[in-house]
Amino acid sequence: MLQLWQQYLPDFFAGVVVSLEVTGAALVLALALGALLVTARTGRVRVLRSLAVGYIEIFRAIPVLVLVFMAYYSLGQVGIRLPGFWAGVVALGAFYAALYSEDMRSGLQSVDRGQREAAQALGMTNGAMMRRVILPQALLAFLPPGTNELSNLIKDTSLVFTIGVADLMFQANQASAATFQPMDMFVLAGLFYFAFYILISRILARWELNVQRRRS
Repeated sequence: MLQLWQQYLPDFFAGVVVSLEVTGAALVLALALGALLVTARTGRVRVLRSLAVGYIEIFRAIPVLVLVFMAYYSLGQVGIRLPGFWAGVVALGAFYAALYSEDMRSGLQSVDRGQREAAQALGMTNGAMMRRVILPQALLAFLPPGTNELSNLIKDTSLVFTIGVADLMFQANQASAATFQPMDMFVLAGLFYFAFYILISRILARWELNVQRRRS
């Protein structure tokens, strides 16, 4: 087992880089789109609220793998052809945008109404109130579920191997087919994902603690 692992480690590390690239790009898209969704959902325009609610409900109900196939295969039928990497990013970003928007909305709703009234009594503009009072407190409530979603996003990147993206899971599948040792190769892939999870969890937990200390 160890000899096989040593032989395929370079390929696995190359897959790790691709997995991290997919994760980073999908996270940026999810946060940006999630911010737009929560803005529309909490705004005063009824049509935008309805569209945001509809988007969130639909995308939360569809399995991520189905979205990956839709982004790669279905969009091509209407003239939008995305490489496998970007199809995976779009699918994961679109799905997690729905989840992040709900986490953001919960964070905003967690801020006591008295905080808003106090800021208005001090003569703050809406922009200043959001920057100095609302958003810093909402961030503290957003961090725990937000970091949990990131951990799930890292694991869900394994689905992009189904459309030919050379991520970690793709490399494990290729090595398994070449060596006829699926147990060894997939155990190694599992160890890599476990290491990701532990590393990201520790980093985000430390960051969350630092933010809480600065706010207190």
